[in-house]
Amino acid sequence: MIALKSITRGKRTSVNYAEVGLIGIDFAVDNINLAQLEKTINGDIVLRSCCSINYPQTREELLNSPKNLRPILRQAIKEYGFKGKKIVSSMPSRDVRIFSIHYLKSKNIDDSESILNALRERLDDDVSQYVIDYLPIRSIDKDGEQLALVALVKHELVISYLELLRQSGLYVEALEIRPAAIKRLVYSLYQEQEYKNVLVINFGCDMSYLTIISGRRLLFDQQINFGANVVIEKMSTVLDMPKEKTLDLINKHGFRSENSRNSSQFAYSDEDITKTLLDIVRPILEELIEEINRVLIFAASENHGESITKIYLLGSLAHWDGVDNFLTKKLNLLVEALQDPLSKFTNSNSKYSTEYQNAPNMAIAAGLALRGLVEYE
Repeated sequence: MIALKSITRGKRTSVNYAEVGLIGIDFAVDNINLAQLEKTINGDIVLRSCCSINYPQTREELLNSPKNLRPILRQAIKEYGFKGKKIVSSMPSRDVRIFSIHYLKSKNIDDSESILNALRERLDDDVSQYVIDYLPIRSIDKDGEQLALVALVKHELVISYLELLRQSGLYVEALEIRPAAIKRLVYSLYQEQEYKNVLVINFGCDMSYLTIISGRRLLFDQQINFGANVVIEKMSTVLDMPKEKTLDLINKHGFRSENSRNSSQFAYSDEDITKTLLDIVRPILEELIEEINRVLIFAASENHGESITKIYLLGSLAHWDGVDNFLTKKLNLLVEALQDPLSKFTNSNSKYSTEYQNAPNMAIAAGLALRGLVEYE
């Protein structure tokens, strides 16, 4: 029997649903995350179902075996109330190269050709080996130097991935890059707020991703060598204790200073532990702050001096109490941890399992599941 871990599942109500969205599937490092949303006749988008599946073997082994993947996905779709088999998915991050590229915009040359010319100068490989997608970022001037976000994936990897999903009994409506899903999710959550330029940090186990969004536009995406494992490993070394126990301490106590807590709610011994953890993590997070500051400078230079106004945290570190508060003070910017990116889409009858606080990040799956249900793309 395949072990499935349900994160949240919306119950059916008497509300009529005008449209059921695609199933968003994200093959994360440690879990397969699935989410499906639907739109009511009133235009509200609500959660239909989502779940997370722990890999029964390594991700690489499973992604090379349609025979093993098919029963896992079939059981998840049946058991957790997903509708249909039409999906939207993202290629595993390891297979995708995403970077910003400058190109010359001209009345006489199509943007795609200009971007390809710029790519040929930058890449050592033949561009014909890749599936290429791009998004122009700055187009204020009709001519001159412009900026685009470009995604590259080897042809054979795309074909192999599509064939894997097809043989697993799924119908792929679209493949997307991860930052496009993040952009759609963040704009859906905060479109009514006037945060013109925001930075989204999606923390993984070993790598994290910094994405800049301006309104509906995706401006920048960068991978950095920083993740939960880096923090846990360095802290366990200082504390001289196993990584599992170090993670337990982090989850229990967090890094929020005693001044920002209600001291009546926990013992002084807990305060001492929290202070110790904060002292240890401070120099580790300084490495992250250096990376963030470089991105903030780049954003201002590439966006005509307009600065980042807010930072959102997703993924592993977003679940650690106090990280957002620490970064807010250090960066002098409002930093908000999005521990639950699906909460806005739950209806009055939706219930969360008690395991949700330790659940993996559902941001990518949620952003994918929004495709086709929102007007802004």
